[in-house]
Amino acid sequence: MAFKVIDLAIEQAAKKWTMPIKDWKQALNRFAIQFEGRLPLSLH
Repeated sequence: MAFKVIDLAIEQAAKKWTMPIKDWKQALNRFAIQFEGRLPLSLH
């Protein structure tokens, strides 16, 4: 139940998000290295 509440809260916040995330490409590159094979190719 708690996970559902958190999921819905994140979903609502994402609808209001308008600003691009600073240095997102750099963060994605780091995640791709750290979580090799687990990050969908469509993200980076």
